[in-house]
Amino acid sequence: MKMRLLGLAITSAALIVTFQNCAPNAHFSSAVNASLSGGGGNAEAKVIPDMLLETKMNTAIDFQADPTRAPIADKISFIAANQGAALNGKIEVTDKGTYKFKYTPNYGFRGNDNIIVAVTDKDGATIQFTVKVSVGNSFTTFQPALAIRGMGCIQCHAQVASNIITDFGYGSSYFMGQGSPSNITWTSGSVYGDHGNSFNTISMPADKNVIVPQANLPAAIATAANATTLSAYIKAQLASSPYATTKGAQVLTKKSVYIGAPTDANITTAFQMAASERIKYFKDAADSVALSGLKDQGTFFQNSGELACEGDVAIRGPLLLDNVTIKSRTGCRLYVVGSVFMYGAINYSNNDTTRNLQITSSKSISMGLGTVKKNGSFCDPSDRYATNTASYGTSSLVNRYSTFWTVPGNFVRNSTSPKATGDAVVAEAALIEAKNGPLYDAVCRTEGRNVSFERILLNAPLIHSRYEGNVSGTVIAEISIMSLNMFKFSYDEVFNSVPVFPFLDKSVYLDIVD
Repeated sequence: MKMRLLGLAITSAALIVTFQNCAPNAHFSSAVNASLSGGGGNAEAKVIPDMLLETKMNTAIDFQADPTRAPIADKISFIAANQGAALNGKIEVTDKGTYKFKYTPNYGFRGNDNIIVAVTDKDGATIQFTVKVSVGNSFTTFQPALAIRGMGCIQCHAQVASNIITDFGYGSSYFMGQGSPSNITWTSGSVYGDHGNSFNTISMPADKNVIVPQANLPAAIATAANATTLSAYIKAQLASSPYATTKGAQVLTKKSVYIGAPTDANITTAFQMAASERIKYFKDAADSVALSGLKDQGTFFQNSGELACEGDVAIRGPLLLDNVTIKSRTGCRLYVVGSVFMYGAINYSNNDTTRNLQITSSKSISMGLGTVKKNGSFCDPSDRYATNTASYGTSSLVNRYSTFWTVPGNFVRNSTSPKATGDAVVAEAALIEAKNGPLYDAVCRTEGRNVSFERILLNAPLIHSRYEGNVSGTVIAEISIMSLNMFKFSYDEVFNSVPVFPFLDKSVYLDIVD
């Protein structure tokens, strides 16, 4: 477990000091939800922030509330806050005077435990704060290379060296492609179905897993597929694979699987961003680098020079990252309200073993998408974008988000209109182009399409890429379309030793219940 410190928050308007902690993987909520009752004493001026802790399965965690914000305790008691259920572990006081505690999860438990800590002083005044413990984070427990709801396009000939998490849209009206326009079916055009009956074309090791929820297939699809459950269907597809290793891969069925991304409000609330704030930075530690290298262009942000960042940054996007070089010992985590447009490689100016980049967006992440023509001609007439390049228009960005024939079936949770969602992404790109000129497709850029990524974690409702290099990291999305048979996806173990989106509850982006 890692020591986690919320130090200084840098905003465009002010310097905000937040709370320190003394616990591994502990985070104070900046919103104070304490309540006071009883008589006088020193409790009336004291409030203790709520706390969010993370620990591995079967692993105890020691933590400390801020004693400078607490009354002198005469008695400390605990109340389970699990919607009527008992605690899934044991919590104890290890030092009442300094507010030190220890939480030990029950053996085998994975999930969230919510505890109300009630502190009473010698005069009978009581103050309460809440401790939420996340045990066995789904991301680090299952270590997926891909956690994607709609696998219908990315699965085709995908090379995946780590686990896959998917649900085919289960729990939504578009499960297995239902509710799509009449020209889109679960085997043709739907990202939430098995487009082209191609799930069996995935190449993956025999010791890896596909994790899915308990889900019965719709009756018509069950008949056509000769399978009653999602798990049974995928097992049959893997068994029919031409790859011997894929035949050996297992399908794990879980009680529930949630794959998502934050909303605008999830980000702004977590960072307590005022409406006027454009950017806000929380350092990992007091000696972490100051944030630099992000330029506010008024309608969007972009990297300018080396991006120095060691901690968590909330940005009111859109955000443009163009051949960015990052200086970060412990990792740079970007939470973007709006879309992210990435071009070229992600480079690091340091060699620290925990360097990494995490990006979560409330809208979309586009990698190498844009205009495919220069001087009136296609940059690569033989490009592998499609059989007939000319039939796909002049912009891979516009095509992927707005005009391709399958777009009407590309549903996401935050919108009932796939085309409106896509058009909004294109409009954000236009804000950048209005100031910087055209955003060119990777095929028109100097570095081309053969760009690889490492130590990277991407999360958004929509993630699309034109690059053909390998990815060492994870893609978490509702829908993702990549270059067919080009990318190789593998989980990057750096994420086993660094905080993962600590300002977001795991239920926002990836949550699995056994």
